[in-house]
Amino acid sequence: MKEFIENHITWEKLAPHERGEFLLSVEHASVIRETQKLNIDIALNFIIPHDDLKVVTAAFCREFQGLADVSYRFRYDDPVLSEEELIRMYLPYMMDSMSDLGSLRHTTDTGSILINSDQVIVYALGEQTVRSLNEIAAPAMAGMFQHDFGIRKMFVFRNKDEEYEEKIHEMQKQTESELKRMQEEAERAARAAKAAEIASGGFASGASGGGNGKTAVGWNGGGSGSSRNGAPAGRKRGYEGPVAGNRIVGKPISGESVHIRDLTRDSGNVIIEGSVFRTDSRSIKNNRCIASIYMTDNTDSILVKMFVSTQKQADFDEHIKTGTYIRVQGNCEFDSFEKMNVIMAQSIEKAEKKMREDKSARKRIELHAHTKMSQIDGVMDVAELIGTAKAWGHPAVAVTDHGVVQAFPDAVGKAKGIKVIYGVEGYLVEDIPLPDGKLDYKTNPARHIILLAKNQTGIKNLYKLVSYSYIDYHYKRPRMPRSEIIKHREGLIIGSACEAGEFFRAVTAGASDEELMKIAEFYDYLEIQPRCNNRFMLREGMVNSEEDLLNFNRKVVEIGRRMGKPVAATCDAHYLNEEDYIYRNIIMAAHGFKELDEEPSLYLKTTDEMLAEFAYLGEKEAERVVIDDPQAIADMIDDDVRPISDEKCPPQIEGSEERLRSRCYDKAHEIYGDPLPEIVEQRLDRELTSIIGNGYAVMYVAAELLVQKSLADGYLVGSRGSVGSSFAATMDGITEVNPLQPHYICPNPDCKHSEFPEDYESDCGVDLPDKVCPVCGTPYIKEGHNIPFEVFLGFKGDKEPDIDLNFAGEYQPVAHKFVEEIFGAENVFRAGTIGTIKDKTALGYVRRYLEERGRVANKCEMERLALGCSGVRKTTGQHPGGMVVVPRGREIYEFCPVMHPAEGSIKDTITTHFDYHKIEKNLLKLDILGHDVPSMIRMLQDMTGISPEDIPLRDEKVNRIFLGVDTLDIKIDDYKQRHGTFGIPEFGTSFTRQMLDDTQPKKFADLVRIAGFSHGTDVWLNNAQEFIRSGQATMDDAIATRDDIMNYLISKGVPKQDSFTIMERVRKGKSITEEQEALMMENSVPDWYIESCKRIKYMFPKAHAVAYVMMSYRIAYFKVYYPAAFYAVHYTIKVDFFNAKVNLAGMESVLDRMDQIRKMGDEATNKEKDEYLVYEVVYEMYARGIEFLPAELGKSQAVRFAVEDGKIRIPFRALEGMGETAALSLEREYAKQPFSSIEDMSSRTSVNSSNIETLREHGVLNGMSESDQLTLFSMF
Repeated sequence: MKEFIENHITWEKLAPHERGEFLLSVEHASVIRETQKLNIDIALNFIIPHDDLKVVTAAFCREFQGLADVSYRFRYDDPVLSEEELIRMYLPYMMDSMSDLGSLRHTTDTGSILINSDQVIVYALGEQTVRSLNEIAAPAMAGMFQHDFGIRKMFVFRNKDEEYEEKIHEMQKQTESELKRMQEEAERAARAAKAAEIASGGFASGASGGGNGKTAVGWNGGGSGSSRNGAPAGRKRGYEGPVAGNRIVGKPISGESVHIRDLTRDSGNVIIEGSVFRTDSRSIKNNRCIASIYMTDNTDSILVKMFVSTQKQADFDEHIKTGTYIRVQGNCEFDSFEKMNVIMAQSIEKAEKKMREDKSARKRIELHAHTKMSQIDGVMDVAELIGTAKAWGHPAVAVTDHGVVQAFPDAVGKAKGIKVIYGVEGYLVEDIPLPDGKLDYKTNPARHIILLAKNQTGIKNLYKLVSYSYIDYHYKRPRMPRSEIIKHREGLIIGSACEAGEFFRAVTAGASDEELMKIAEFYDYLEIQPRCNNRFMLREGMVNSEEDLLNFNRKVVEIGRRMGKPVAATCDAHYLNEEDYIYRNIIMAAHGFKELDEEPSLYLKTTDEMLAEFAYLGEKEAERVVIDDPQAIADMIDDDVRPISDEKCPPQIEGSEERLRSRCYDKAHEIYGDPLPEIVEQRLDRELTSIIGNGYAVMYVAAELLVQKSLADGYLVGSRGSVGSSFAATMDGITEVNPLQPHYICPNPDCKHSEFPEDYESDCGVDLPDKVCPVCGTPYIKEGHNIPFEVFLGFKGDKEPDIDLNFAGEYQPVAHKFVEEIFGAENVFRAGTIGTIKDKTALGYVRRYLEERGRVANKCEMERLALGCSGVRKTTGQHPGGMVVVPRGREIYEFCPVMHPAEGSIKDTITTHFDYHKIEKNLLKLDILGHDVPSMIRMLQDMTGISPEDIPLRDEKVNRIFLGVDTLDIKIDDYKQRHGTFGIPEFGTSFTRQMLDDTQPKKFADLVRIAGFSHGTDVWLNNAQEFIRSGQATMDDAIATRDDIMNYLISKGVPKQDSFTIMERVRKGKSITEEQEALMMENSVPDWYIESCKRIKYMFPKAHAVAYVMMSYRIAYFKVYYPAAFYAVHYTIKVDFFNAKVNLAGMESVLDRMDQIRKMGDEATNKEKDEYLVYEVVYEMYARGIEFLPAELGKSQAVRFAVEDGKIRIPFRALEGMGETAALSLEREYAKQPFSSIEDMSSRTSVNSSNIETLREHGVLNGMSESDQLTLFSMF
């Protein structure tokens, strides 16, 4: 076999080495019968060329018939290749092993790498690709290379831009003459300006570059002083030039624009114009960037690219944003990277988009409009609706979504300068009483109806009706029985709605005038709509001619006039502009509807458009239905209707303020003595003054009651968010995070001496050197994590706080029930959420829509279409742990409606109808979350008898688990994993394992910073990691948590409130304003720090990171000192991904399955990928010498893995296909009485035939008879 392999190696590829230098031996080879796969273990001192190994595999499969595949395991002994040769030859192998990267592997150029002393740079295509590769592949590759060759190298992926650089040179060459001309022009302007300066005594208009838009000197565009990069201000930018008026770059554009849809790669130099829907930029060499602008003219979309300096990119960022309308001149060419036509821009300028205008002297009011909250139907953003109506001069506009009022909160913020009418298009059903007195709301069809709120009473009644429609009368749709509407009619205006309303349906059915007038009595106004809205009737043969449609509207007007009721002409607008109809079509097609719009009809129309539409009624009548009657209806509505209360309404717990104060001081005295140290007393007094003064005492007391109950029931509680920033929360027992500066406390109750060192190297008291109390000689306790309270509540108490608590998953329902006991079940609701169509989902809709219709679009146009579909309401849900509390004596309907989530399908839960964020300033919200970590700690405590509170947070053996595997007592020589943190929450992912390699944490504070880095978005990758590697920052001063920003800025002299505001903007991903950047520069904040702030999208608070690390460290302690218990608990938590067949078959079985999943790449299912994470831990467990015990009646538990004599007994739940109910019944019934037969087991438990077969396969039923019945043969 050795010779067979060697004969297929191209030894010339290994030149200049001689053939005789290379050694290869086959150590083991076997074929797995079930899979017909040959496994070969090879020891060698070189690397087989990657392409040659494929040849070897193919040769094996040809030589041995029936062989399906070959799997190799290599051991490299004293390689003769140089380090660079090893890297270059091993790189393709590493990329092949990255199966979870899928197609990303093919974007790398393994032949184009740079190698330096500690780093290997691999080039790939695309910013997002590089980000993914650095997150997923780089850490794994570093680990593989170190494991196989003992060489520590950092692998880094970078964006390949060589071809772009070539384009830059090409562009510069093409524009050389233009450049020369512009330079000459600039020099002439400079001479003229200098002459003017002399003539005017030293001051020339615009010569300072002061931003008045008239700068004439060169192409400087800067002010005085030095620029950010250290170059003198006023340095010339070549051909780019400053922003001049609307011109952003290049020369003035003149000429007619062409439609984007008409462009081809042969179009040459063109002018286009349109709206920007996305911008991007990518840094390349020599302080230059590739600016990317995605734009559309609604005929098609295209990507505009331009190579600019970093200074000019700043101009782009300032002047070109989403929604900006621009004109572009440049060359249309095919971009091989983008695989589509792009415009290589030469000039870009802002332009004025031609917007639709309402030029009528008198303006209409739209009383029937749908926003994106109309489920899978409306595609108009509420801000667009209100903004357009306001821009057109309309005095009012109504929001009337289908069955919901979830656009109201966002409408409130846009209601300045225009009257917003709040309503709903509901589903009316007739009452049919049943014998038991209830209503049959399912039998009769649901008809559309418009409800508008006249005043606050109307808002409350509207909220009640919406609530009842979801909770009591939901059947396919949220239905409103007529009797309920009558009962809650006060404060409401009722309209007859569209063609789906009962009145219009009666008109189309030919009802008599008497019947129509009887129906109309129920309504305050009648409604008619443009003929295009109802033209589907003509297409579907429901009417004979378009004149029939006009006659229907004539009849509605006639009845309205005879009864003295207003008749309103409405658009029933579902989208803003005609061209937007495509978005609605895409969404509805994705959900099984046929295309409803053969013509774009349901758009918002101007007054003149509506007057022209209804001209057949006569000029006077058209003006009445379009303008006068809608205005009369709007005049019936109060001007100050508020759908969202301005009132802050926390619930009440009697004596909460005194309880909080006394508990905090009692605990502080218990720990720190009496009198309190000044630093403790000042912090506690400052916090309590702010907490109580701002009305948050109830929040603290409620959280304290919940935590104390959980602790009393034996479950540790972890805190989340920034509550650990509050020392009062620590003293009240809500969190175990102590936010004071690092300090010592004497635990001797007769002493209680404390020390607060002024100088400390670490922000965490855990890292302080051990010390004994100088007063009594007792070893000190070390506390404090240096977290400012203002992160939680702000310097002025103006930050809306929330207290997030992590309860054990199995305890969460108990905690939820206890909240109802505290505040009353009738006052507690689950926090509602609204699920909308996400960008990625929308893109899928677009692709399917185009494919089904045989249409082709470039990726820019597909993205543009997807953006139009994004944000449309899809469903409703509930926050995993959020609970909203209404004060006693108040009704939830004063604040919002309520509903069953998931469109009424989850009947045992009632949530807020609004997304809870919309009312969090009004009502108390408690986050009571279920989490695996408290569950794990409780199980570990039960199994070992070790209290988590007794576990030290500094232990040398535990610390080493974050640096490697030496503390795990690995018992095999060829162990393939190099990290010790598999299975440790927060530190077990490939992402955080790479961070451990990069940072080599030495202390607890380092682990806290890693938790901050790993939980943020763009905090580590493309940020701190880069600045640390470049030497601009260190592990200690790179931004890891939001607290870092505020503390650092204050230390630099930035005012406290400004520091807090900057922190809040950055942690929410809003970047910093120009004024804030200037303030930071004035206080000598380094450039890299400001840039780091700009890149961050989301940040963890330090208190959250500390709380997580404290919990994770305890679990790491159990992994080191009680490994069998750790693994048993880990598998219990991950039981859904535990493959018993593979895992019980031994280490080789696990490694083989891991190899199979790696090779699947993207074809691996999510379940297989989750199983892989369990295999990593199982492999480690086997390597530590711990084994499994099979499932066995009388010994296995139902759902938990158990430790027996240092081995781990698997539960019944771990067997494939065995559900929890069946597993519990097996354990329960066997404990009552052992099963006499399989038949007996089947009759007494919930196991099915499939479960029985699984039990047979695993030997659980060995020796058990099929039946208790005796046969003739069994008697002899």
